[in-house]
Amino acid sequence: MLEAPQVPTEDDARRPADGPRVLIAVDETPTGRRTLASGLRHAGAAGAEVTVLHVVAPRRWRTARFGPVRAVPMHIGDPLESAVLRDARRLAFDHGICPRLELIAADDVDGTILGVARRIRAGTIVVGAGRPDGLAAPLGVCQGVLRRAPVPVVVVPG
Repeated sequence: MLEAPQVPTEDDARRPADGPRVLIAVDETPTGRRTLASGLRHAGAAGAEVTVLHVVAPRRWRTARFGPVRAVPMHIGDPLESAVLRDARRLAFDHGICPRLELIAADDVDGTILGVARRIRAGTIVVGAGRPDGLAAPLGVCQGVLRRAPVPVVVVPG
C-alpha cells in the first residue's frame, strides 16, 4: 500500500526542536563580550541552538491615574539596531553558529532574561557577573537570574 508523503504542517513548526538551546544575555560592557565568547564556546561544544539577548532601557512608559509610572516591555523590530547584537552575530558566525538575536526594551532585566529563557525553552542561560554598583550588588543582574532560574546558569566572571 502506498503512503502519503510527510508534509510539514504549522503544528510541526510550533513543535520545539529536540536539540539543546542556550540563551546568552549580553550588554555593552567588556564583560558582555567575554560572556558572549564563553557562551558561544559552550554552545558550540554542546551543538546547541543559540539565542543572544540584549535588554536595553525602556522606550515607552505607562501612566495610571492613581498608580505608579511603569515601563512597557517591548520587542524592538530590528535586533541589528543594537551594535552589541551586530557584533554578537559576527562573532557567532566566526564560530560557525547562526544565532537568533533578540533586542528587548524593558526595565526588569533579570525578569526579561528568565521570560525569554522560558519562551525558547533554553536548557542553559549564560550571563556575566560584573560589579555595576560596587559592593552593594556584586553580581548585578546575575544574582536575580541565579535565584530564580529553573535551568542551569553559566556565570562568566567580569
